[in-house]
Amino acid sequence: MTDKIRLSRRSALKGLGALAAAPLAAPAVITRSLAAGETLVVYNFDGLLGKVIKDHWIDPFTQKTGVKVEVLTMQGSSPPMAKIKAQVDAGRPDADVIPMQMTDYVFGVRNNLFQTIDAKDMPEYANLYPSYITPHGPKLVLWSYGIGYNTEKVKTPPTKWADLWDPQYKGKVALNEALFDQALEMVNLVVKGKPLPVDDATFAALTKLRPNLATLWTTGAQAEQLIRSGEVSLIAVWNGRVYPLKDQGVPIDFVSPQEGFFTRADPFCIPRGARNPDLAKAFINFSCTVAPQQAMAEKLFYASPNKKVVYSPEIAKRVVVSTPEELARAVPEDYEAIVDNLPEWRRRWDAWKQS
Repeated sequence: MTDKIRLSRRSALKGLGALAAAPLAAPAVITRSLAAGETLVVYNFDGLLGKVIKDHWIDPFTQKTGVKVEVLTMQGSSPPMAKIKAQVDAGRPDADVIPMQMTDYVFGVRNNLFQTIDAKDMPEYANLYPSYITPHGPKLVLWSYGIGYNTEKVKTPPTKWADLWDPQYKGKVALNEALFDQALEMVNLVVKGKPLPVDDATFAALTKLRPNLATLWTTGAQAEQLIRSGEVSLIAVWNGRVYPLKDQGVPIDFVSPQEGFFTRADPFCIPRGARNPDLAKAFINFSCTVAPQQAMAEKLFYASPNKKVVYSPEIAKRVVVSTPEELARAVPEDYEAIVDNLPEWRRRWDAWKQS
């Protein structure tokens, strides 16, 4: 695995502790007159995450530049990479900006799907922690994977992943079908103390969890509905799906389990052959600035790679990875290994669901 792709403890801490880079030369200014009549096409997430990006990244960018932004909403947490590959290979990608999971990014790099982005075209890179800059775009939306629990139905808050197996939660637990690879790694943290390898022991432990499972959720919006309805008491979920609902009065809270939690960030990339690469760079650069990044932390509680973003004590708690020390608790993931094994894991996962 290359250091450019791996988000290890060492590289993450090095990035968070690094000094600000020297100012970069600004690219050509995108003015309202130059951008008049232009349309930028971006993929966006569903649920609350998609709404925050639209309200605080996309709409302000349109107001600032006059660029019309057309949104393609992803079903779940990943863009349709097979479709995107076919479009790029044909020279006709339907989007100019694609946010994605790290596993999608590895797939895209291996298949030469992305344009490289020169640092001189991204002045905001000067304010980002270096470990969150890839050759093809910045890694934004730093989210953590832990346990959401219903505070009315769960009298003693969970402290570890192993609590999902507690018989008192029979029929009251939900796992994620979306990014099922992370669910499998979570099971391994319980039975092995490390995320890999995924093998017979992993699925044996997953089978032991079956009596407690109410459902497998496939999109962030579905996870939010499970939380709202109270259908489940414990849910393996991302911190940004929990706290906005809590602020709306839903009886829910979030914990980072003792065995360790996962944190990921989403690269924002430009496909080869994109129709408006300059506008795409301008949008990505704008998305990295303090205002959009501060909104992500304050509205959805996902951390930022921008060193200028300041967290209040309450926001810092909800962000989970607001300091190098907290980030050091996150369990590193081998994305190259995940991509290499994903087809086999999918086969076994599907077989397990049907058994």
